[in-house]
Formats: sequence, C-alpha cells, structure tokens
Amino acid sequence: MTPCDDLVNKMFRSIFVIGFILISTVACVPVWQTKPNVSPESLFETRYKELTQLEQWKIKGRTVITQGREAWNVGLRWQEDRGVYQIKLEGPFSQGGVSLEGENGHVVLTMADGEKLSATNPEGLLLEAVGWNLPVSALRDWIKGIPYSKEAFESVSYDDKGRITFLVQQGWNVEFLRYVPFQTYSMPSKVFIKHPDLSLRLVITSWNDLK
Repeated sequence: MTPCDDLVNKMFRSIFVIGFILISTVACVPVWQTKPNVSPESLFETRYKELTQLEQWKIKGRTVITQGREAWNVGLRWQEDRGVYQIKLEGPFSQGGVSLEGENGHVVLTMADGEKLSATNPEGLLLEAVGWNLPVSALRDWIKGIPYSKEAFESVSYDDKGRITFLVQQGWNVEFLRYVPFQTYSMPSKVFIKHPDLSLRLVITSWNDLK
C-alpha cells in the first residue's frame, strides 16, 4: 500500500466516523424538541374554534376614528357577556361620550346628555345619531382576531402561529399589527381598520376577565 492509499483510507474512515456521529446526534433529539409540521391554516382552524367559545371579556383602549376630513380621538371601554355587549366611547362630542348597549335584534344608544335612542342594529343607529358608519357587528368578531361569522370574507393572511395578520371583509381592510396574551389565548392589541369612507386605528391597552 502506497502512502497515498493510506491517506485516502484514513480520510474515508474520518468521514464515516463524522457521519455516524451526526446521525446518532439527530436520532437522539427528544421528540418534544422537534417542531410540528402544521400549516398556519390548520393552526387558525383550532384557534377559531377556541375563540368562538370566548363569550365573556372586557377591554380598555383608545381609537382614532377618521371620516372624511374629521378625526376623533376616542377612549374605548367594551365588555361582552354571552352575547350582551356594552360599548362606551369616551371623549368625542365636546368631551362627552356615548354608550351603546345591546344584544341580537335590539340596541340602545345613550347620548352624552342622557337621551336614549333604540334600533334593531347598531350600525344604523350610530349612523343616524352621530354620523359614523362603524361596523359594530363585525367588530365584535374582528376584535377577537377572527373573521365576522355572519359574512364571507374576500381574503385572509396568517402568521406562522395561525393568527390573522390581514383580513378583507365587507369592503373593510383589517390589519392586525400586534397580539398579547390573555388567559390561554393570544388576542389583538393593535388593529387598523380601513374603508373608503372611514378608518379606525385601535390600540387595546388591556384585556381582562369579566367580573
């Protein structure tokens, strides 16, 4: 055997040993350390089922509502209790505010001066009373990070955790920019909602249990 042949044999033995070590190392990786190969769509399906069961919560935050050339900086307090909702918009209307309380088929709007107005849906009531075309019914789902359940959506995008990042529904573009933990969920904390006639820049400062 020539010196050259001996060198080649040593090289092959070294490559074999290194390959064996690498294979052994990979084989010994615990199952819990491996990443599951689950698509964002599948993760969202699980997330959607969980969030539709979330029926009691309250939030606090602020939103900038822009319509035409006018803009309002509005404080927001919102709570949901098994289909019954209360939304308080604080700050507009000469530093007063309005309160919207309702459930399916009936809603009452209380103005800053105490006047009460009622209707069968919140969108028509707000539009008639204060001139805002707010998609309240859809917002009740969007605010949880899911599409509005009663209407089809045009398009949707997800992050790698199955959370919606962008949604187009009912002519509205809904952009989810940040999520925060709440109970066992991951909930939106910064949402921009745009329509040709109106836009909302919503920042939620706290998610809490309804007590």
